Amino acid sequence: YSKFIFDILKDHTINNNMSSIKAIKKSNNVAVESLLASTPEFLASFESALGSHFTTASPSALESQYEATVTVSPDAINTPLVAALSAYKDLLAKSIESIQLLERFVMINIPKMEDGNNFGVTVQMTVAKALKDARENLLKKMETLLSYYNDRAAAVEKLALEKKSISKSSGSSTSESTSSKEDANEKKESTSSSTEEKSVATEDKAYPFRIMHLVALDVNAYVAAKAGLNDCFNEVIMVLDNVEKNKEKITSPKGSNGGSGHMGMY
Repeated sequence: YSKFIFDILKDHTINNNMSSIKAIKKSNNVAVESLLASTPEFLASFESALGSHFTTASPSALESQYEATVTVSPDAINTPLVAALSAYKDLLAKSIESIQLLERFVMINIPKMEDGNNFGVTVQMTVAKALKDARENLLKKMETLLSYYNDRAAAVEKLALEKKSISKSSGSSTSESTSSKEDANEKKESTSSSTEEKSVATEDKAYPFRIMHLVALDVNAYVAAKAGLNDCFNEVIMVLDNVEKNKEKITSPKGSNGGSGHMGMY
């Protein structure tokens, strides 16, 4: 009897798990269809970012532009560059998220293992590998963004700019006196405060070269971000095109065509 109850509970658990997987599969398929339908808008967002933040013709032109600002205020944030990096980072994140959605789409459509008629599964595995490679490539690009801010902070620190130190002090005192006429105590309290500011400047003969290094860091970050954004653009085009071309084989790897179909990866 206990084995009978156990078998019932086991079957119930399996059925619940299968129902959950089917629900996930259904919602994932809907999300993928939405992603593929929005491909024109997605790709247009890359063109918009490139046109808004990455229009400088050459590194030398960019160098002149950055140098004019850095020379006046070397410790100021390069606002246009930071805006460009933020746009790049947003598109990287969206691309990685989209690729993960497509990876799940392939994964949950893999059929159970059987002998023969596995061409569709081969297509799934090939697409899955392309998605994995694209995701790992974009994740590495995301990591490289962190180094810019650290390198720039170190470069600014080495400029040995004039430093100010401010010290403040305050105090209070209480005095007590006795009047013989009134035979009473009188208390008086006084407070005082002072502020001292000191400026320390250090002469650095390498200062002009440090400025050039700072400008070069910004220029390099811009060029790398622009190249990275174009790479990301290409990766997104590739994965969306591959999934769209092979969607039938991904969703029905054991379809009626069997192994006679072809793979439209390229």
